[in-house]
Amino acid sequence: MHTTSRSGIRIRTATPDDGDAVVELASLVDLHLPTDAVPTALTPLRLALSATDDGPLSHQDNHFLIAEDNDGFPLGLIVCGPPKWITKPGRASGLVRRRLRRRISSVHMLAVRPEHRRRGVARDLLQQAEETFRDAGYAALTLRHDRELTAFYRQLGYTSANRLSLMLPPQELFTLNDRPWKHAFKVLSADASVISAQGLPTITGILPS
Repeated sequence: MHTTSRSGIRIRTATPDDGDAVVELASLVDLHLPTDAVPTALTPLRLALSATDDGPLSHQDNHFLIAEDNDGFPLGLIVCGPPKWITKPGRASGLVRRRLRRRISSVHMLAVRPEHRRRGVARDLLQQAEETFRDAGYAALTLRHDRELTAFYRQLGYTSANRLSLMLPPQELFTLNDRPWKHAFKVLSADASVISAQGLPTITGILPS
């Protein structure tokens, strides 16, 4: 998949050959980890890049997009996949977690080279990812972000709060707090909406009751 964004940047899905570029761009993200722990945290990206299928996303449950200039030089990256809490037993039942993998995804990495920031690259990557997930029938896209980026995500239609809050069937409130990050989400389908639950903006309608 190749598209040209409004800013003139080309956006395409990543391939296994992009492993070095993906890791380089991902290393620009502040993961709030010790420096020596970052390489280990980024190793799964190469493994995920090796997975391909004929589904709506680029790499099974994961989606990798690269923004590049006219010469093919990589400027930015977005990596989306199942929220990490879905894989942890106890957060929700096994059946609910399996169903959620096709209804909610998370932005794990959104990175742009410093010299190319404030040119709409991150916006275009995010909006292209949203379009893919919307067309694939996902209900919401979530992400974690540093507090100074709250205004940026709100301008793009995201709801930002200190906790991620979801209403799961049968009317079970799930919340996630992950300091020092803030959480943001955007509803992508008409059957999902945002309500207030215990004072928190909460996604509801992700799964049928």
